[in-house]
Amino acid sequence: MESKRSFPFVAGCLVLLVIGCCRISVDATPSGAPPEACATMTPQHGVDWQRKDCPFEIIVEKSTIYVGESLKIQLGIKSGLEANDPFSRGFKGFMIMTFDATGQNTEPIGIFDGTTPNSEIQTMDCPTPSKGPNYRAPKSGVTHTNNGFKKSVEVLWTPPADLIGPIIISATFVHEKSIIWVKETSSPVQIVPDPGTTPTVPTTTTEATTSVSTTTTEATTTIPTTTTPKPTTQGAASSVAGWTLLLGVVTLSFLL
Repeated sequence: MESKRSFPFVAGCLVLLVIGCCRISVDATPSGAPPEACATMTPQHGVDWQRKDCPFEIIVEKSTIYVGESLKIQLGIKSGLEANDPFSRGFKGFMIMTFDATGQNTEPIGIFDGTTPNSEIQTMDCPTPSKGPNYRAPKSGVTHTNNGFKKSVEVLWTPPADLIGPIIISATFVHEKSIIWVKETSSPVQIVPDPGTTPTVPTTTTEATTSVSTTTTEATTTIPTTTTPKPTTQGAASSVAGWTLLLGVVTLSFLL
């Protein structure tokens, strides 16, 4: 008789247990996405993601940022949803990562920090095989900390100091456990060098010593002189004396 009376109680407990398990299964993972989800950004729910348009979006503050400048990223509900739309309640879970838009690097890049209250978000250290089998890049992802509905989440992302080029933000949204969107992407963001801190190429100054040799040439200028012989008085007197003597001789010859 006792066993018959206890059966409804046991059955009721089992029903409550099943309901509780089902309730847990439909919610996003309360503690956030595990590091193992970094590789595919797929929740470990064992369900396929939605093929229809995502009602949530990724909004980036700027389309171009400088090296070292932080970028504000917002997850939110797309405008146009009516108040009675189930998706207007928001999303329970999320995961955000940043990638090289060129596809040359498939691993997450940069560092995240939160602007939403800490009770809503937490950073993730995602595995980065290219840097070692056990290496995890610090703060390379962001996920939720509770399974309450969220209409908006804001985070900050800072690029690596040596990164120049386009990047994209990828996000996974979990509305319910069976309703998820994986790897939704933002519009590209271009990272450019800061003109105020552009490194300059060092210049090498070579002191060239130029020796100027001065050659002094002594130039001797010879000025030709023309000497015109001047008649001398002595010469003229000798000539007169000669004629006088000759005349005297001739005169004497006639007298004799």
